[in-house]
Amino acid sequence: MLSNAQAGLEWLLAPLAGYTDVPFRRSCRRCGCRFAFTPLIDACALIYGNRHNAGILARDALEPWLGVQLLGSDPTQLHEAAARLRAMPFDQIDLNLGCPVRKVTQKGAGAALALDVERALRCVDAVRRACGERPLSVKMRILAEGDPEATVVLAQRLAAAGVEALTVHGRVMQRVYAGPVWAGIIAAVRAAVPIPVAANGGIFSRADGLRLAAATGCRRLMVARGAIGNPWLFRDLAGMPGAVPSHGEVCEELREHLAGMVSLYGEGPGLREGRKIILGYLCGRGYPRALRSSVNLVTTWDEFMALWRQVVSALPAETPVPMGPRPGLVLAEDLSSPAVSGPG
Repeated sequence: MLSNAQAGLEWLLAPLAGYTDVPFRRSCRRCGCRFAFTPLIDACALIYGNRHNAGILARDALEPWLGVQLLGSDPTQLHEAAARLRAMPFDQIDLNLGCPVRKVTQKGAGAALALDVERALRCVDAVRRACGERPLSVKMRILAEGDPEATVVLAQRLAAAGVEALTVHGRVMQRVYAGPVWAGIIAAVRAAVPIPVAANGGIFSRADGLRLAAATGCRRLMVARGAIGNPWLFRDLAGMPGAVPSHGEVCEELREHLAGMVSLYGEGPGLREGRKIILGYLCGRGYPRALRSSVNLVTTWDEFMALWRQVVSALPAETPVPMGPRPGLVLAEDLSSPAVSGPG
């Protein structure tokens, strides 16, 4: 296991559809997050002007490093979409080869695109030519459990095609977000390519992150679902005080987050989208079920504030409210054979 002194790790906030917009990132950045991505944006939606684009692509003027993730499977569309992104204030363009959601994979995009290697490489080439000097990265999944060969070959071909960084989720497409993480396969990728590799999958605590770093040898770790309702995870990952928030902190952060959503999207849309955010903050922290049950009734700011005041009165402000027990990171190698390792 890496010690705190040895770690020197970089923690990245993953592109999460429906979540990692400006208000979500502000919350995480207040807790120490530096590297973050927008929610993924579909190439067709970008080209044809989908009404959700503005919220997805919004960037706070004070934000530090921010990448944008592009989704698609048509090289021509991806080239045009990437050319548009090149003109926007993003530090990196990422191509999604990892989304396992059915509505994405049935179109041949996301994790399904990674299974069609030649098409994936044409898409990478199209985006690379449109990026100009902007760095290009790829987020992908492992292609098979137990055998790293296919995943390593794809990663090597991506690096040869001009991809400058990879993120590898240690589960196959069919597993979605369940099952053990194949850290040994991520380690094999890291050892086989000359570009930075970030490990992804199953990080809900600093202990999880350090275990995945030690098992893969990666210095970059990407956090996804663990940050939903818990921006304080970034304090935990950095070994900072305040990883367990007080009730008062949760209430204040919830109000700030929802106010940001109303400002970005408008009252009605912002609160409809905000319902899952409210539940993210309240679930797993011991708040009364009745409070959680009333979230779906919130349609106006006044209704949200009425609910918020009930939340505030539920506990003394100084009460610690840790996130409830979550399954610790399970590595596939823990269940079978020792992890594959590579040079440090």
